[in-house]
Amino acid sequence: MKIFDGYNVIGAGRELGLDLGQTDKEERLLRLLFSYRSRRRMKEQFVVVFDGDYGRLAEGPKRSTRGGITVEWAVGESADDLIARRVREAANPRGVQVITSDRELLDRIRHCRAEGVRSHVFLRGVGEELEEERGAEKPDAPSPGEVQEWLALFGEESEKDGNDDR
Repeated sequence: MKIFDGYNVIGAGRELGLDLGQTDKEERLLRLLFSYRSRRRMKEQFVVVFDGDYGRLAEGPKRSTRGGITVEWAVGESADDLIARRVREAANPRGVQVITSDRELLDRIRHCRAEGVRSHVFLRGVGEELEEERGAEKPDAPSPGEVQEWLALFGEESEKDGNDDR
């Protein structure tokens, strides 16, 4: 299971289009995580925890799940406390990975033997994967020889021939 400290991750994600000042910041993070999880065909449970006294708590339920990602709003406690409690209560805390930038929270979950990953480190991996995917989609520009070969193959004449009958 991966547990994300929602606003912490958003705060570290400027390079990926995330910003705490955005009105739809929570949705942007969830779309990014859904895309990442889908591309990697992950079955692992994702839980994103947001502080309930910040953001859009009034617009939705305290907990919801969609696309394999559970969103939980910390109400009556901080997101850090809720995350630490979830780690403590996990059947296998060693199988839990917490993504946050909060040093104190990282120390708390490590006492339970859970793995802590800094938000910017996790997001760097997501960004690298996105770049690899974009690179795979865009082939290198063809060489002039390849262009001439394609033009000849498809019956087009190059502009050098002076046959511009358009």
